[in-house]
Amino acid sequence: MDNSKKDKSTAKQNKTEKLSKFAEVLSRLRKERGISQKKAASDLGISQALLSHYEKGIRECGLDFVIRCSEYYGVTTDYLLGVSDNRTGMDMSFMSDSENVEASSVETLAHASNMILKMIATAKDVGASKYIYDYYTLCVYRGALTMAKAGILPKEMFKIDFNLGRELASAAIAVEDARFVFIEDKSRTGTDLSERTALHEIIERAEEHILTSFYLE
Repeated sequence: MDNSKKDKSTAKQNKTEKLSKFAEVLSRLRKERGISQKKAASDLGISQALLSHYEKGIRECGLDFVIRCSEYYGVTTDYLLGVSDNRTGMDMSFMSDSENVEASSVETLAHASNMILKMIATAKDVGASKYIYDYYTLCVYRGALTMAKAGILPKEMFKIDFNLGRELASAAIAVEDARFVFIEDKSRTGTDLSERTALHEIIERAEEHILTSFYLE
């Protein structure tokens, strides 16, 4: 076989592999969301038969459809095409937990908070980002009020009386919780965290505290 034929054969094989990878990812994302092929096809503006062909790798789609799928499933086009394993396209270098701080330390809390804030800053979902920002701000404010009550922070920092401020902050957090139900569940398409980080430590510590202090058998 001459070089020309080899090149054509290699190109065809690469194209087949890419098509197969896209089909696999497309099908997996739909199943992760727990939606039918009929609904996904309707939402994406194509027929169910055509989506079935795409998911089986029978037909090749255009770039516009890849972009639509990227927005629909909340992942990057690179992830859809199998070019990257990172669903969000975020630079995950800040997730490194090289400090190896203990779960009970303030440093761990600082690292975990920094991770959350950076994820908010780079998230694609504007609605979810605003919810997290508002919710996080209110929680910090309520904590600051408690610190002021304990004499750790100067009360002059606050315009609202402590007791009233705490009640209003709690009410505002409850309102944010109510709004959250309208944000589409994308928990299965979030950031992949395979390595243990400060955020893992804080979540584990919080759940341990809840189960130890409040869980009733």
